[in-house]
Amino acid sequence: MNNMQLAATKNWLLKPFALLLALIFNGLFIVLKQGMTEQVLAIDIILFTFIVRAAMMPLMIKQQRSTRRMTLLQPQIDKIQAKYKNKTDPESTQKMNAEIQKLYSDNKANPMSGCLPLLIQMPIIFALFEVLRNVPFYVNDIGALFKTMAGIIMDQNGYADVLSSNFASIIKGVKNFDAASVTSVMDVLQRLSRTQWATLTEQLSLTGNSTFMQAYKLQEAYNTVGFGFLTFNLSENPALTNWSILFPILSALSTFLQSFLTQRANDKRQKLVSPDGKVPQQQASMKMMTYIFPIMTFFFAINMPIGICVYWIVSNIFALLATWIADSVIDREEYREALKHRDELIEKRKQQQEHLSAIDVKTGGRLGTGKTISKSSLAGNKIAAMNEQLKKRTESQAPAETTSEEKKEETDKDAVKEETR
Repeated sequence: MNNMQLAATKNWLLKPFALLLALIFNGLFIVLKQGMTEQVLAIDIILFTFIVRAAMMPLMIKQQRSTRRMTLLQPQIDKIQAKYKNKTDPESTQKMNAEIQKLYSDNKANPMSGCLPLLIQMPIIFALFEVLRNVPFYVNDIGALFKTMAGIIMDQNGYADVLSSNFASIIKGVKNFDAASVTSVMDVLQRLSRTQWATLTEQLSLTGNSTFMQAYKLQEAYNTVGFGFLTFNLSENPALTNWSILFPILSALSTFLQSFLTQRANDKRQKLVSPDGKVPQQQASMKMMTYIFPIMTFFFAINMPIGICVYWIVSNIFALLATWIADSVIDREEYREALKHRDELIEKRKQQQEHLSAIDVKTGGRLGTGKTISKSSLAGNKIAAMNEQLKKRTESQAPAETTSEEKKEETDKDAVKEETR
């Protein structure tokens, strides 16, 4: 860890996040130390990680939702791009982009919505690192212990030579180191391993100083993790030569597990929506990152305090849990949307059948019953309809013809009467 300094970050973007997270971190520490002393800081880191990650869950769900939607739309996007594959003129490019944008608009998708949660998370994650690598500054009780020890050390004759001769590699990692500065000495102390602490107390003859030893033992109880020979200082960097190498290894393995399971779930969804049932080449190339990220994590973790490794391991475990929760939430949403879409289709088909089942004026029959109507039966329906109309017309004219015959009979009667006279 190079160019670090025990002080608040000067980065205008990280500083407010760091101070907010430090407030939570320090508050948890105060609560925990009321009931315990051993490994308080490690437990604080674990609880702190879960709280911060839980607070970011809505962003994660939003990101997952956007990723799912883009995955479902990808086959249609590929079709549009294939349509304009050999057309490189500006007009064709503009049309292709317009069609893709219309597809996004119709499906209420935004390719940038998946990036926004990541952009919001980045300053939070960097602020976490800022707090964890600078614990004595942000945790008041631990800071007071280191300040007491630094003051006692600086009262010893030749302390500067002891520091420079025994801890030169640590001093190189402290920005603007000044042996006359309490802050600089504190910065060196918080990076010492348990073996280096023993060397320091022995060479400065501090084992007989009750105030120093009391402060040292208390900070050691706060700041260590593990049991027996697997006990480590959270502020020291892991080393390739001792068991502390387990922390970078576990960080890399947890990163691999988290990436592998996430990638496998994404591949399954890609195969479901892909026309050929295969993972697109672009998606397949992302698999390389599943192996590259763990390697990067290992080299990153080996140059950072063990406390950050603890955070990284716990964070990956929580990420697996959070991914499962997010997938469960989104699966239920997609299931409800599928049911709603199914009900809409059923209702639409029902309305179409009702419309087609109405009596046809031309044929006198019913259509849309699901049976094929032959031409002969259709002609028979027409004849039946014509006969029915002719019958109705005859019945309507019958009273008028009866009246004419009655008039004729009356005329004949009148003629007979005339002849009789």
